[in-house]
Amino acid sequence: MCYRHGCERLQLTITATTSGRGFILPLTLWMIAIIGLLASTINVWVAQAVANSLALNQRTQLELSQVNLRNELVYFMAARGTSYRGLEIGSRIGSASTGDFNAVLAGPSDSGRALKLDGRTYTSENDPDLILTIQDGSGLFNLNTSTAKNLRRALTVQNVREADISRMIDTLLDYIDDDDLTRLAGAEKAEYTRLNYPLPANGPLLTPFEAQKVLGWDKLTNLWEIDTRSPFLTTCSAPAGFNVNTAPAAVLSANITGLTPDKAERTVEKRAERPFRNIREFGAAAELLIADEPFFYTFTPGRCVIVDVIDKHSEQHVRFSLTLEPTSQTRPWRVDYAIKIPSQYRAALDNLDPEAVFPTPESVDLSTRSAEQRNDGNLESQ
Repeated sequence: MCYRHGCERLQLTITATTSGRGFILPLTLWMIAIIGLLASTINVWVAQAVANSLALNQRTQLELSQVNLRNELVYFMAARGTSYRGLEIGSRIGSASTGDFNAVLAGPSDSGRALKLDGRTYTSENDPDLILTIQDGSGLFNLNTSTAKNLRRALTVQNVREADISRMIDTLLDYIDDDDLTRLAGAEKAEYTRLNYPLPANGPLLTPFEAQKVLGWDKLTNLWEIDTRSPFLTTCSAPAGFNVNTAPAAVLSANITGLTPDKAERTVEKRAERPFRNIREFGAAAELLIADEPFFYTFTPGRCVIVDVIDKHSEQHVRFSLTLEPTSQTRPWRVDYAIKIPSQYRAALDNLDPEAVFPTPESVDLSTRSAEQRNDGNLESQ
């Protein structure tokens, strides 16, 4: 039994308490949900930041390794001699015998180890995750120095229609010459302007891919796919002839009259047994009598190389053209261009030769010093 006012106050107190509890509980649950959402968001952001940092670190390490690899190649090209075997990096560097005229023309005697600059695959000794191929630029089809005769052979090998060959030859030669005179089937600024194309360079091509800007050349999809998979074209500006010791079979047949694709393949197989020292040896292997263009051919690598670098893990594929300039006072070497090869053109990394290793300068220099020390020891003992 209670008084009326006392009962009313008690009932109000109970109602207020119950109402407060009903409001605080949902508020608490909402706060917990919001805090959990914020924590989850922060966790995702941190995870993404860590992943981005790792990816950036890997990319930086890869670029650093690629730069180191390039510098090692520059060192070898500058410090070591070349011969018909390739880039001599062995310890038995010596002079050619003066009694053998062919040996004198071929360059240094066999050093015991040579890097073949014919596009074969090497594994980096400094970073085994990096695979590289080195292709002598003088063993490729040079768009800047090619003649109408060579261009006709190359386009014929690529199965271009005879009706289109003359126009493509003229448009390319008009694109790179320094005048505004139009060849019979060519094109100069007026036609490029009319078709809303970029104007011709009227100078040497900077990269082989620039030729896709030439009227008609962008239609050669097969040629560009071949060149992207493995270097076929070049724009190297370093003076050199055509090196038959480093040229792929397709380039041999494109550059040499009468050399069919089948003969070119057999010639490359014979070259693998022993590189050619002169035009006579090459002609015998190719089963051709080569009487014209005696100064067109060379048998030692030039100062320009095309290098492909592939990372095993990320499969990132980079290609760059490297040219040595030994007479320059400020820039002894230069990178002509560098591009990333799309994923669909990346070469398979299976069946790598474990003995094909691109050495570090330290290992080559150590082998040279050890050989010199052995020679000094032998001289002292005598």
